[in-house]
Amino acid sequence: MKIRPSLTELEEYRPGELIEGAIKLSSNENPLGTSRRVIRAIVEEIESGKLKLSMYPWSGEEAELKNAIAAYLGVDADRIVIGAGIDGVLDTLVRIFIGEGDEGVIPVPTFSLYESLIKIAGGRPRYVNRDRGKNFSVSVDAVTGACNARTRMIFLASPNNPTGNSIPEDDVRAIATSVPEALVVIDEAYVEFAPHSSMVKLVQEQDGNIVVLRTFSKAFALAGLRVGYAVVPSWLTGIYKRVALPFSVNRVAISAAIAALSDLEHLRNTIELVREGREFLYRHLQPLFHVLPSDANFVLVDVSPAKSHAVYKALLRAGIVVRDCSSFRGAGDSFIRITVGTAEQNARVVNAMKHIYDVMM
Repeated sequence: MKIRPSLTELEEYRPGELIEGAIKLSSNENPLGTSRRVIRAIVEEIESGKLKLSMYPWSGEEAELKNAIAAYLGVDADRIVIGAGIDGVLDTLVRIFIGEGDEGVIPVPTFSLYESLIKIAGGRPRYVNRDRGKNFSVSVDAVTGACNARTRMIFLASPNNPTGNSIPEDDVRAIATSVPEALVVIDEAYVEFAPHSSMVKLVQEQDGNIVVLRTFSKAFALAGLRVGYAVVPSWLTGIYKRVALPFSVNRVAISAAIAALSDLEHLRNTIELVREGREFLYRHLQPLFHVLPSDANFVLVDVSPAKSHAVYKALLRAGIVVRDCSSFRGAGDSFIRITVGTAEQNARVVNAMKHIYDVMM
């Protein structure tokens, strides 16, 4: 049977490897793990019969989660939409806005799912190169200059994966104002670790063409349960609900997310650990390699003149799994991404990288 020709261009998404006995620092997961309060809450709800796994989620549970998110962010609950991770929210948004021949503008390197979803919808990604000489910053003029009559969406990760840098709020405003007919998607999966605040306020202030995505996977350590959400303009909530797949977020995930929002101490501990570990990695690796400043829970390291795959393999032999970033469009072949781990894990990374520097450089 025939498949759509555009789908032959898709590449399979390859997550960070999980190798028995090795430290996994390749997928930007939470080094503290899931809050014990969250685990206890789920177990108690199942044992008490409150959390009935044989029944579909109901609107009251989703409303409770949206109210908890709204209180956490300081926004109106009717602006919140949810999905199975940021991936699920993105999938719904792309299906709303991208049709055959439509375009989405993507500054690269960045999260590869944006281009995959556009292609799946029959659209065409239009790539804009981030400025490598300025730590992969985004040019407002380059982004707006890449837009045309077929542009439906603009994807801006802030902090960006894999580079770790953020886009200034004024630049987001400028892009949204310059291209009012396109949806500007701000992916804030890592914003809890950043020194600046979220841009969710722009959605309520403008109520126009800005959407902000958030997740429970990173700072809240629920990556395995897939809970994502977005703050959207009021005009978008109705169509989002009609297009989104029903019951995309399961009952366990909803309960876990609500419990996670009640344990802000675990969140604070996570943020403190990541910020301290990020500074440790930067301070100890910068004398050896070029380490990009990061607002996220990882650092991007330029290992040139060595190749990223060679360093990835060397670290793997040392029992450490990182991300070889050569698979990121526009990243080149000399960058590796290292997730911030525990203090012990970070020290192992530094020692291994020092050995690699002595051997390869």
